[in-house]
Formats: sequence, C-alpha cells, structure tokens
Amino acid sequence: MKRSKVTIIGAGPAGSVAALTLNKLGHDVTVFERDHFPRYRVGESFLPGTLSILNRLGLQEKIDAAGFIGKPSATFLWGQDQAPWTFSFATPRTAPWVFDHAIQVKREEFDQLLLEEVKERGITVHEGTPVTAVDISDPSKVSVTVRQDGEPRVVESDFVIDAGGAGGPLARQLKVRRYDEFYKNFAIWSYFKRKDPFTGSGLEGTTYSITFEDGWVWMIPLKDDLYSVGLVVDRSKSAEVKELGTERFYRETLAKATRAVEILGDAEIVDEVRIVHDWSYDSELFSDGRFFLCGDSACFTDPLFSQGVHLASQSAVSAAAAIDRITNKEDETESVHAWYNRTYRETYEQYHEFLASFYTFASFTEPESEFWTKRRISESDDDRLSRKKWFDKLVQDGQGSESLSIADFRDRASTMIAIGKHQRQELSGDFSDEELNSARVRWISALTKQLNSIKRFQWHGEEVLLNPHYKVEPLEFRLEPKHVIANEHGVDMVKYPLEEQHREIFEYLNKEPVDYKTLIRQLGEADRKEASSQIVIRLMEAGLLSGYDKNGERVFIQDRLRFDGVGVEYEV
Repeated sequence: MKRSKVTIIGAGPAGSVAALTLNKLGHDVTVFERDHFPRYRVGESFLPGTLSILNRLGLQEKIDAAGFIGKPSATFLWGQDQAPWTFSFATPRTAPWVFDHAIQVKREEFDQLLLEEVKERGITVHEGTPVTAVDISDPSKVSVTVRQDGEPRVVESDFVIDAGGAGGPLARQLKVRRYDEFYKNFAIWSYFKRKDPFTGSGLEGTTYSITFEDGWVWMIPLKDDLYSVGLVVDRSKSAEVKELGTERFYRETLAKATRAVEILGDAEIVDEVRIVHDWSYDSELFSDGRFFLCGDSACFTDPLFSQGVHLASQSAVSAAAAIDRITNKEDETESVHAWYNRTYRETYEQYHEFLASFYTFASFTEPESEFWTKRRISESDDDRLSRKKWFDKLVQDGQGSESLSIADFRDRASTMIAIGKHQRQELSGDFSDEELNSARVRWISALTKQLNSIKRFQWHGEEVLLNPHYKVEPLEFRLEPKHVIANEHGVDMVKYPLEEQHREIFEYLNKEPVDYKTLIRQLGEADRKEASSQIVIRLMEAGLLSGYDKNGERVFIQDRLRFDGVGVEYEV
C-alpha cells in the first residue's frame, strides 16, 4: 500500500481522530496546533457513536480509566407545560463497538487524553505552532506555512486536513463558509457546583435541554460535582449583553428558566461566564484536490443533540479514509471527493432538519417571544432554508397540500416525544428507562401493522439501477467501493449497500404484485435478513418505493427524524 504525507491543522477531536485513523492506515502525519494543551473548549456532551469510533481506534482503556460521567440518555423539558421526555441510548449491543451510552467530559481533559494518545503512537505534534497560510495551488502537493518559535517555516505534504475549528485557516482562506439564517443564536454559559440530584436513578448522568421564553438551557453533569449550564438565545440579545455585562445578563436570563433553576437549587457559580457568537454555518465545499475540511472548520449547527464532537470525529475518519483511497487509487480522486462532500453535507443536514422540527414543535407551546417566533417553520417558502435539501423535499412532498406538509414536519418531533414521554409531569428520581417500553411497543406495533397492510409495491422510475458509492469499513477504516440502489432520475438510497440479487428483487416489483411479507422474505434470502425491514422503510422515505393496501390506497409511513451517532448502525 502507498503512503502519503498528511499535514493536519488543529489537535482537537477532529484533528486527533484524523491523525489516529491515518496512522492506523499507514500514513505519515504531522499535526500543527496553535495552542498549548490543555486548553479550554466548550462542548462536554457526547453521542454513543463517538465512543464507538474511539473504541475502534484503541482508546477504550484510557477512556474508562479517566472516570468520565456516563451518559445514558438526553432528557428534555421541551415546551411549556409539557411532561419531560427522554431520548434513551438503549440499544442491543450487536458488536463490541456498539454503545448504549455516551460520556460527559470537560473538553480540556478529554482533548488532552486524545492528544497524548496521538503522541504515544509516534505521530509528530507541534503545539504552539499556528498555521498562517495554506497553498493548494500546486495539484501535486500542499505547502503550509507555520510560525514556529517566532519564525515562519514552510512544510510540504501530499494532503492537508483543516481541523482548526471555527477559525480554521484554510476554511477562512477559501471563503466557502455560509452562515445559517435559521439558527441565528449565540450561547452563554458557566459552571455550578452541584451534585447530580438524580444519582442512583434512571436520570443519573443525563443531559437536560430545557425551553423557556428566551430560548433554551443545557445542563450537563460532569466529574467532581460540576454542572455545565448554558443558555442558547437569539442573536438580537447581544445588545442586552453589552448593556448589562456578560455575568449579569447570564444570571438574569437564567433566572427566567424556572425549571432549570429548580434543578440547580441553591448551587453557586464556580467559574467565569463565557460566550460564543460564531454560530451555525456550513461550507460550499468540504473537500477538493488535496484538502479536506473537518469538524468545526467545515460546519457547526445548534448543539441541542450534542452532535458537535461526533460530527468532528465522523468527518475525521471519513477524511482519513478518503485520503487513503485516493493515495492508492488516484483515478478515483473525483468520485472520492464527491462521496465525502455528499455524505458530510447529508449528515449535517440530518441534524439541521432534526433541530428545526424540535424548534418548530416548541414554538407552538411556548409563549410568543422573539426567539420562538423566529424558530418556527410555518410557511413552505421560508427563504431562511432555501439552501437546505431537506426543506426542498418537504415542500415538494407537500405540493398541493403544503400546510399539511409543514404540520407533518412538526408532528415528526411530537411522535418522537410521545415515545419518550415520562409518566409524571415533573422530573422524578423514580424514572427508569423501562417505563418507556410500552410506548415503544405501541409505536413499533403501529408501524408493523402499516407495513403488513401493504399488498403491492410500486417502484418509482422505469429502471432499477445499482450506482457506485463508498462505505468506510468499520474496523480497518478503509474506504471500500459499494453499490447503492437508484432510479434513472438520480434518486437513490445510500444507507444500505446492495448488490445485483437485491436489484433484481426490486425490478420484479413492477412486473408482479409483491406484498410486504414476501418482499421481506426475499430480501432475507438474499443475505439482508437483519436489515430487510429497514431497507424497505428507507426506500420509501427516499421516494423510490410506495406501498398500497388491499383497496389500492397508498400506505403512508411517516418519515422518521434521523441523525447519526445513536442506535446500532453508525455511518462510520
């Protein structure tokens, strides 16, 4: 296998995970970090999928030894007068690297742990060495200018990964960043000394997200009886921050969030109040030629579902796998970049859509306020979302009944909330994950009944095609060529790679009526037994497949809100 020299800008989670993955794949890596570690960063709540990546990179023993707080779920007091609901991470452990929990960490400690592992594996790291310029004009190499010991130095390599965070130098230099008009928020936060009030219960270690009139609050339990408490408010509040000062604004605004204050009790602030304004954005381009953008240098969206570090880690693995593939299959450079750009954007948009639905749901329960009025999607021509493919699809699906389409979008959040709703109106230490089982069973039973009512399917399009795609191999992290099913109009379903025997099954649907149970059996016999029902559902969600009952009426399966990093099937 060929080896490449790769320069990585930034030693945070994206940079360190990229370095570890490239090292595992046999490439030469040098990391340049502007700061000296440990250094402070906000963002303490993880997803199970992040643990999965770290586990497969060989960090499990160190993570366990660090004693981070286990995170079994995320609990929401979402919408005025709504009962609490919990998004549980409980899932079957189908592989040693599938997790039913995440962790809560202080980033300075966690990032230091990651970087020490990078160094221990022999990867060269230069701390206190900012990158001042990146030259990608030569198609055969990359030249990076760094400032080391006060002097400029030029470093050449085959590829560069900008994992330098919101201030990533290449991302800034390329001028590809696009700020989000929907999530015009900022965050202000500090730390309280507070023992987890639900220690010993099903809520121990959970993250709380709590709405109030001016926005929402995050509450994250950390080691040493600390609580990270942050406010997410509209950017128009910046003038009030200037008028009152950062700490007074924080205290007075937090006081309005009465449900958060009840959890804090008489706890006192034990750290400075910090603020971040550089909020939600993505990039026109995530990779090209010899560069890749990862983590916050590429995109950042509202942190309601704790996706930041996972998005960074997943993009880092993907960039490393892409570099490895291009190094050994140079003729595939264009298609590998197309894969990276597409999958990164789709993952980002999944989170964006998920958040928008939950914001819209809460906006109809909270009192009218500037924050919640701005976070409501109620029109199909909302120009704040003009660049989002998920919104375009929503509007197209609702043509002729657009108001119903928007209502359905809001109901996606309410369906998920109903599945996780607590049996008590207030937070209680009596909560356990088991009390959600009856709602889960009802939801699965209703879905199964709908699917079983399908007596014939229709494939949308004249042709059933297998198009080339890629998947990251889960243990070695190599990018492998796969095929995904599609029609001649470019509509495809990429979650599950399929082969010729599967294509033939779907081609047959338009020739003879096949009911749901028969289709599931056929897919099972074609080596997709475990995922057969999910394949059918994903094809229906993608718009490739429709089902009809015995009366010829179309069976509608409500699109699920999805995002990566939880469950049994991770994107990487």
